[in-house]
Amino acid sequence: MKLISFARADLAIVGATQERIVTQSLTRAVAACAASIMVVLTLSRFGYAPTPVMMIAGVIGSTMAFGTSPSRRLRKSAELRRLDMESALAGYLDLVNVLLAGGAGMETALLAAADAGDGWCFELFRAALTRARSSRLSFWNQFRELGDDLGVASLVEVAQSVQLAGEHGSRVRTSLVAKASALRARQLATIEYSAQQSTEKMGIPMVMLFIGFILLVGYPAFASTIGVL
Repeated sequence: MKLISFARADLAIVGATQERIVTQSLTRAVAACAASIMVVLTLSRFGYAPTPVMMIAGVIGSTMAFGTSPSRRLRKSAELRRLDMESALAGYLDLVNVLLAGGAGMETALLAAADAGDGWCFELFRAALTRARSSRLSFWNQFRELGDDLGVASLVEVAQSVQLAGEHGSRVRTSLVAKASALRARQLATIEYSAQQSTEKMGIPMVMLFIGFILLVGYPAFASTIGVL
């Protein structure tokens, strides 16, 4: 259904199921439709019967708005969790770089850095490393698959860049340092953009308050002038 469409990566990173989102959407849509009909009937009883076009538009609009709210909330939650994972990934790469600079091997650095962190992001990192060890596959292949499953492009980029760098320690370390720096720069730009958006939104109430103040002060003088004329 187009109105309640969602990506599987959003479901995976949030930890929700398709059945749950569909059930919530249908429940909210039915409740909104019933509430809209009750409002129309109540208005009609008191003599404020809207036109058929207004009735249909109100019922359809409220049904669509409430019916699509779970999918919109899912996308927003997925975006926030991806930002959290990018932040955790930058810290994880920094830990790996420190361990590699201290003389640790790649496998030891990856495992020790994952064990050093906490939170749901590092739990996913540890689970990916555990799957790689049990299946005897590359750690970076598991990270790339994790990034594909969760829709985290930065995780896929890191895995691909390391695989391109090969197994040479200095080149891998250089690639990890570059990716960690790029992630931090991207996060800083995102934070600055969000702060700028919030500042702009805060300016709207101030403008409305100023306009209201001007109207409050100027209306008596305007009314007096009109009365004299």
